[in-house]
Amino acid sequence: MDFPSSDMLAAMGNLLVYEALGERFRTRHPDLAGRLQVPHSHPLHLSVPLTGGQSVVLAQLRFAKPHDYTPVWAIAGPKISEPPRIWYSTTGMDVLVDALHARAVAELERDEEQTPWKWDEPAAGEIVALADDLAARGADVLVAVAQNRCRAVEAERGAKAEYFERDQGDFVVVQGLGCLVRVSRKPLSGWSASVRADGGGVWQRLDLGDLLFGEPSVVPGVESDHVDRATLAGLVADLARLSRVPTAEDRALGRDGLPAHRSQAVLIESAARELARMGFADVVTDVTCSRLESKTFHIEWWNRSKSMGLGDVQRLYGAAAVEGRRLLVLSDSSATKPACTFADQAKAFVFTVDPEGRRLHSCNDLAREVVLDESSWSPARGLLDGLLR
Repeated sequence: MDFPSSDMLAAMGNLLVYEALGERFRTRHPDLAGRLQVPHSHPLHLSVPLTGGQSVVLAQLRFAKPHDYTPVWAIAGPKISEPPRIWYSTTGMDVLVDALHARAVAELERDEEQTPWKWDEPAAGEIVALADDLAARGADVLVAVAQNRCRAVEAERGAKAEYFERDQGDFVVVQGLGCLVRVSRKPLSGWSASVRADGGGVWQRLDLGDLLFGEPSVVPGVESDHVDRATLAGLVADLARLSRVPTAEDRALGRDGLPAHRSQAVLIESAARELARMGFADVVTDVTCSRLESKTFHIEWWNRSKSMGLGDVQRLYGAAAVEGRRLLVLSDSSATKPACTFADQAKAFVFTVDPEGRRLHSCNDLAREVVLDESSWSPARGLLDGLLR
């Protein structure tokens, strides 16, 4: 007898995965154990039949080309027009069967899906609670991302999987009047908010300190301990109803010392504009556009060819500490890992400057948290036909 081919072995392995999922579902959710179906024919899937010939399905799928680079777990149905609910391919069995059960129960009882599952999250937390509060206030919450970092978003043709890196923080996105409002919570910089026009464009930072407390912020983000969730939810719900959301970019421009010929003045103005857009509200240029100034930050422009080392950042931090200010570094080169680690510990921001594109790029984790998301993704809406089984 011939040894089974690799394709046969893979097919058998996949079948065993689905059978194991079926057993786990029946064990954890005996109320729907009798309804669950695990067909052995392709495409493999778990199905919970509903009334009227419809069903809720769990299957591992790939998005249509050219977005078929990785498989995802998807919970779909009963309406094909609904967006796919996706999870990492490495998501644990308990989470997958619990999510399938929550979706099926909601459909059978014709009721709203229970939290946290309606946000495609496996557990309650700060972002899930904020999303619940916003929804209770009538806000249209498009997505809430915390533990599950994988979501279906619109692509040029159909849909694709978007994987949100941890430095983007946990966040919710709310539909406003002609705009999207995004509220993020990050471990080093705390709460921040930004707004973007529907259909794309750049994200613009909102001044949460000013909006929440009437005190303009000079640093992007508000410490998590200073923000009451209910107050934040009320603010965001109100912002979503405005025809124009006020941003932080109306403040400030640039500091430190470079020769003042025109090309460098333009670079300094661009850096100031980028910093203002991120929420550094009191960073401004001097009259000649030769440097950046700030009452909050000691701003250094590192214009050497070699990377900043630990000793360099420690020396710059010492100069800032003498002035009683925080450190902000704009560098023509990168920084070493120990230098970035120290900068995070010192709550210093380190950015590299792209002279061609006149953009700022983050070096350390704290800077990475405040750089605005430049992607133009939008949550998928009714794009299940963009999937291949």
